[in-house]
Amino acid sequence: MLDTELKAPEQHAMVSPPQQSASRLPFALFVLSILVVVFNRAYIRNIHYDWLNLIPVLATLYIGYAVVALNKTCGHISYVARCLSEDETVRKPFGSFLFSPYFRSMLLMVLLLVAAEFGLRCVSYNRALLYERQGDLLFTPVPNQEYVEKISLTHSQINDLGLRGGPVDTTGKQIVLCLGDSVTYGYGVDDNHTYPAELQRALDRAYPGRFAVLNGGVDAYPIPFMRQKFLYLWNRGVRPDLVIVGYSFNEGGLGALVSGDAQLKDKFAAAVRFKNQVRSFALYNLIVENWARASYNRMKKYMVPGTNFRTLSKEDVETRYQKSMQDFSDDLAAHHVKTVFLLFTGFDGRTGVYDNKGPFQVQFGGFAEQHGIPLLRSSQLLMGQPSSTSEIQKFFLDQCHMNEAGTQTVGQAVAGFLPSILEKPSLSTVSGNQ
Repeated sequence: MLDTELKAPEQHAMVSPPQQSASRLPFALFVLSILVVVFNRAYIRNIHYDWLNLIPVLATLYIGYAVVALNKTCGHISYVARCLSEDETVRKPFGSFLFSPYFRSMLLMVLLLVAAEFGLRCVSYNRALLYERQGDLLFTPVPNQEYVEKISLTHSQINDLGLRGGPVDTTGKQIVLCLGDSVTYGYGVDDNHTYPAELQRALDRAYPGRFAVLNGGVDAYPIPFMRQKFLYLWNRGVRPDLVIVGYSFNEGGLGALVSGDAQLKDKFAAAVRFKNQVRSFALYNLIVENWARASYNRMKKYMVPGTNFRTLSKEDVETRYQKSMQDFSDDLAAHHVKTVFLLFTGFDGRTGVYDNKGPFQVQFGGFAEQHGIPLLRSSQLLMGQPSSTSEIQKFFLDQCHMNEAGTQTVGQAVAGFLPSILEKPSLSTVSGNQ
């Protein structure tokens, strides 16, 4: 009997290790899941591998399971066991509140959001358009990036020149550079349906192989930024034969930064970098940049100067804006580049219709006429007549951005004017005669 009793513990000791090993497998999966989530960017490096975000989705869900069932996943750890113990005689260690049902419930809610984040990344919602500073050009799209356009949610790209769309072959062609804000960029449509892309197709049909159209539009660009963009591209070897200056709905704000001091510019550059970080989250892009669009559109009439109710000083409209256009015009003339002004129409909160009678719009059109610069008005290109009409709304996504029907109509209409404009004297000749 004694001999039997002595052998029993030995048999028990032989059985324990496999049971202990089995209990640690969930813990090993728990640790592996944390590593998969933390280092997700190491194995998902670009938009072509975003489908791999399914792995951190599953890992996050397992972490959630581990949080709910801590006894099964981490119960073999003495500290965790004491924190979870319901025995009143067991002294709770420091930090045991982190294992309370309340705290774990809050953590589980966070993990569900993390799982949703990775789920959205599977379809590249985290690939937002990123910007950088290039010297005096305070923000411009980072070259060679692929991203998802925040409104159309279509895969888009920025080429090696920092221009929207894929690589463009300019060899032996006349180069048409389109500059402007989000209207020129093509907010709300894909790469192939911006007005510059539609212009390229129309020119290719009429004049195969003669023109190369570059889309240099950037969200929020005022005239001073367009000027810096032109100089930036010129320094990179882009020699446009003609520049189409698109009217910007963003005057009166960022333009002053161009003449600001170094400290102000550095502060703005830091804000751009911070915004890049924020826009690397898929949930932010979906909720703020996309779902909140309707709220933004309702407020836009109070935020976009020159086309709405916002109060503007005479100096803003007549002095600073005029100087901005004159400086840009002088640079184009000095580089012997021909110019066209394209005046976009927008919703006017004062009249309740789409027109081009806002303070900056009037100044934009007036400057072109006074300086002999060809002026095209999108209202006429869209409707074929100068009068405003509510029917023009069918070409718009919102107060100023055109839909595919609008960009196609404008692109095709502009194509009909360009060959004759290129045959006229250059801007430098016109300016020299004044």
